[in-house]
Amino acid sequence: MAMEPPPRPSSSLFDVFLRLRPSNSASPRFLNVEETEAANPTHITIKPPTNDNRKRAVERFAFTRVFEEEAHQTELFKGTGIVPLIEGVLGHHGRDGRDGLVATLGVTGSGKSHTILGTKSQRGLAQMTLDVLFKSTSTQLVQSFYGAPAFSSLAAADVSEAHMFTATAYLDSLYGDNQSERYPSRAQTPMPDCSSFITNPTSRSKNIPRPSALPQNPSVADIEIPVDPSCEYAIVISMYEVYNDRIFDLLTGVATKNKNPNLKRRALLFKSTEQSPDRKVVAGLTKIICGSFEEALMILETGLMERKVAGTGSNAASSRSHGFFCVEVKKRDAKRKGPWSSSTLTIVDLAGSERARNAKTAGATLAEAGKINESLMYLGQCMQMQSDNQDGSKNVVPFRQCKLTELLFSNSFPSHNARYTHHHHPQKSIMVVTADPKGDFNATSQILRYSALAREVTVPRIPSTTSTILSGTILKHQTTSSGRTTPSAVLEELEAANAEISRLTSEIEIFAMRLTEETARRRAAEQSWRAAEDHMLDLEQEIRDECFADTEAAVASERRRWQAAWDAEQDSAEAHLDRKIDVVIKATQDAMRKEAKDGGNIKVFEDPELGLKERAEQLQRENEWLRAKMEGLEREGMARSASPVKRVRVLKAKRWEDPEARGLGDED
Repeated sequence: MAMEPPPRPSSSLFDVFLRLRPSNSASPRFLNVEETEAANPTHITIKPPTNDNRKRAVERFAFTRVFEEEAHQTELFKGTGIVPLIEGVLGHHGRDGRDGLVATLGVTGSGKSHTILGTKSQRGLAQMTLDVLFKSTSTQLVQSFYGAPAFSSLAAADVSEAHMFTATAYLDSLYGDNQSERYPSRAQTPMPDCSSFITNPTSRSKNIPRPSALPQNPSVADIEIPVDPSCEYAIVISMYEVYNDRIFDLLTGVATKNKNPNLKRRALLFKSTEQSPDRKVVAGLTKIICGSFEEALMILETGLMERKVAGTGSNAASSRSHGFFCVEVKKRDAKRKGPWSSSTLTIVDLAGSERARNAKTAGATLAEAGKINESLMYLGQCMQMQSDNQDGSKNVVPFRQCKLTELLFSNSFPSHNARYTHHHHPQKSIMVVTADPKGDFNATSQILRYSALAREVTVPRIPSTTSTILSGTILKHQTTSSGRTTPSAVLEELEAANAEISRLTSEIEIFAMRLTEETARRRAAEQSWRAAEDHMLDLEQEIRDECFADTEAAVASERRRWQAAWDAEQDSAEAHLDRKIDVVIKATQDAMRKEAKDGGNIKVFEDPELGLKERAEQLQRENEWLRAKMEGLEREGMARSASPVKRVRVLKAKRWEDPEARGLGDED
């Protein structure tokens, strides 16, 4: 059953077309267009190269239409649906226009820029689109010079906070006599409209793009698009690029470099503004109001000069950024001069995916290639997700992963704000995939996988062992002249098959024995491992017990040492106190002897009621009582002390006797 491309529902993002590039390469062709009874081919088949050893599958891809190598630019312009896309941007009678998008996708060097921008001898889709737009609206274009009512109203109606200028003023500031001192300026304070230098060759700069020198073919004079006769139109052009996942304006670079050569470009934001709450726009762009096809071409050439281009091993002029060329068609009622409605046709020249090994990139160029491949990978994911949604899935397309997919897909879905839904319908999009049938197979097949509308894989059949054996033996044996195999050859084949079966059986037995041995070794190793674990646990417990015992012994020894030191300190303090008491006693005795020797006046107070003897006995008894009390107090203190030495010393202390009392007794 033939694979047919699915019908494109209204929710699909792209109509996908494939264009093949004429190739002069000597490599074998791997991409073939399938013949069909229909008017235009829609299917291709890619086969891996013969020298590919990975045995990859043969793949078929379906597209809306396939343009082969001999297809011309005009055929592509008319066959891809760009003319209906322009009609939708201009809008039907009494209706606002609808946004449109035309983009190219492919490997570097596959012909993307040639398709969009053309060459020195042929115009691309962008130039032919501008030609059709200006021819269709030429009689209804408003005057855009400074001071005209249309200029102020266009500047006020812009929702992207842009810097808006007329084409004559902008071009004269770049290529004229540099008399425009106020460039760039805000849209609210536009610069004065300078005299057009297009008809004044003497004021031209050498670098100015000359419209007369640009290619004039192919012609689109036979294409006519009806416009609303009750409306007037204005065409506003802007250009920007996505370089290293950042947005840069392409129409401010020349003027900025002329005035400030060392000033770096400022990245722009893709955001919602106060006047566009329901959709995102690139804020701060330079927008040029063009009144003729020639002015639009000069603006296009000016922006292309600022785009990042570098030479690589794959392409001498490889685009290092994704280029966006935006044509805004403003429309309003010619009599009532109401508000302007706006619809945008965006033409995108995507940078090509490339392999560093083939492109031979390094340094900054390699980093640029990494960003390009990353953004194209996210683009492929979004397209694949949308392709899956055609089969009934309701997956959310992850278009916010990078700036490229956000710019391409943000306005491709209906607005969720009911207040603005009737103003902005989802844009209609066309994707032109370019491929070189003799180029890089890996890169081309990767692009085709996520860009095609449908894909079918034919997996090559792997021959069985029996068929391999039989096919090998049949080729080795003789056959009859009529081509039939002889009975002897059949017997030999059977013998060879039996021998092969015996060999394989013996190999299986050997492998089974090896498996048994390896299993036994594994189990023995596991048992040894578990035993080692148990031994380690026991050893760890023993070490813990030893460490605990050593710690307890060390603590006890330290406690005894500190106790002995404390007892020694107490004994020393008590001995010191005893020595002090002895010193006081001796000093007192010496003082008393000295007084007695010197005959000092000793006053004796006698109790008149008692005799001297009774008084002495009374004092003796009091002295004995006090001594006994003192000894008791000393024993109590010794009982509380931890020093056994002190207890012995106190018990063995010499009893003190008063020598004076002893003398008095002798006298008596």
